Amino acid sequence: MPRLRPGERFGRTFYGRLLLGQLAIAVALLATVGIVAGTVGPSLFHLHLVENGPLESAEDLVYADRAFTSALWVSLAVAVAVASVVAVAIGLATVRPLRRQLRQLAELAGEVAAGDYAQRVEPGSAGAEIELLAASLNSMAAQLQESEEARKRLLADLAHELRTPIASLAVTVEAVTDGVLEPDQSTLATLTEQADRLTRLAGDLRDISDAEGGLAVHPLPCDVADLLEKARAAAAEAYAAKGVRLEVEGAPAGTVRADAQRVGQVLANLLSNALRHTPSGGLVSLAATVGPDGGVLTVTDNGDGIDAAHLPYVFERFYRTDTARARDAGGTGIGLAISSEIARAHGGVLTAASPGRDKGATFALTLPSA
Repeated sequence: MPRLRPGERFGRTFYGRLLLGQLAIAVALLATVGIVAGTVGPSLFHLHLVENGPLESAEDLVYADRAFTSALWVSLAVAVAVASVVAVAIGLATVRPLRRQLRQLAELAGEVAAGDYAQRVEPGSAGAEIELLAASLNSMAAQLQESEEARKRLLADLAHELRTPIASLAVTVEAVTDGVLEPDQSTLATLTEQADRLTRLAGDLRDISDAEGGLAVHPLPCDVADLLEKARAAAAEAYAAKGVRLEVEGAPAGTVRADAQRVGQVLANLLSNALRHTPSGGLVSLAATVGPDGGVLTVTDNGDGIDAAHLPYVFERFYRTDTARARDAGGTGIGLAISSEIARAHGGVLTAASPGRDKGATFALTLPSA
């Protein structure tokens, strides 16, 4: 619950308002009884005396005593009746906002349980506790709505990703069966390529599922030069086949605390992404700087670049800056999302920067110091 100054506690919290309401009812009861009894009682007693004249005998004293008692009880009855009405009015004024707010909260909870995550409830003015409860329910509904939308996007994207290789496999197999294609080396290469694409998609889905459940990393002191060289060596053949240069800038030195296998996975994803978006004859460079607070490993290319409008979304699952081009190149749109989760599991961060379209891009992986 929000912290309140002492003077605000009774004015803003429902607890304080309820306590003040009870106190107001007690004061109203006492004040009403006192005022009404003090006004009605003497008037009735005076009226009895006026009607029956002066007190001259014992019987007159007895009558006066009875008249006083009667006036007292009548005045008290009237006072209690008036005080009860006042108390009920104060109680309703105190409880009605809470009742209305709780009903709205209950309706919101029912709508969310029924699958309608777009509903929200106004905080109202029933007190800070109820405002906090309303804010929590609104936040829960918003998160559920976001998760549901992400789930729908994931299923739609997954269906789209599966459709292309499956269709290609089906068409190729049908063509071979009908005798249109010969089951030669080229046909087998096509089948193998699409099967590899499905395998890669399944692996990426497993990795992103692991990332959402909390990636296990085992950080140890790692030499940045060794990390970069291993990543370069692993990607060298693919780069040579496309005619893209892959270099390690300068002589990186220093140590970071990281899981070498997981960092290798990130660098492999970044290099694969850079290769897809760098034309033949282009350049991709690896670099690292290490300081007292940690190290930064960068992958820079001079390829397609990224528009500023796309930069905030490049680490989302299945997101592509150029859908057709990325799909033709075989990307699934999951690699950067996995890499971002790995960076976060290390206590670091993965960022992207680009001057714009056709001006290249730089991805920077920040890791803790050893």
